Amino acid sequence: MSEKSNASLDKEQEKTSPQIEEEILELLEGDLKKNALGFAAYLRANQMAPRQWFGPTYWRISYENNYLCSIFMNKDKWRVFFFSGDYKGELEEEFIKAVQDSVMPCISCVDDCPKGKDMTVFGKEFTNACFQFPVQFVNPNGSALEYIKELLEYWKEVAPHSDSWHCH
Repeated sequence: MSEKSNASLDKEQEKTSPQIEEEILELLEGDLKKNALGFAAYLRANQMAPRQWFGPTYWRISYENNYLCSIFMNKDKWRVFFFSGDYKGELEEEFIKAVQDSVMPCISCVDDCPKGKDMTVFGKEFTNACFQFPVQFVNPNGSALEYIKELLEYWKEVAPHSDSWHCH
């Protein structure tokens, strides 16, 4: 199939597939809704349209042949979570602190997960971090969304080399 045909098929699927904005309007209110709708618009404008994953309320953000992060929503709460991978490099101190502050511990959410693991995130050691989704931003506000956008750019380079179950 030609590249033009693939692009047309992707556009058609996007029109007929569930849209994240529908769930945002249904589940979120006030600033949460405003921030989530703005983020969804940003993703679409930058060729990273959210695609439903595992059914309602779960969305995966793709770029080229990899997935960069996911979004989960429920009533009055939304999370942007990034996969396991190499979090290293020389970046702005505020960005690094925002990412480190968003590392989540394992909560044993499913039985078949290998459970928490020790990892280093931009030079800081974490014990028992979530095996699959260690970096999670919960109800991100404007400044957190700017760090998320920066982390998306970082993950465009990291995702092809990630050992996460969900990046490829």
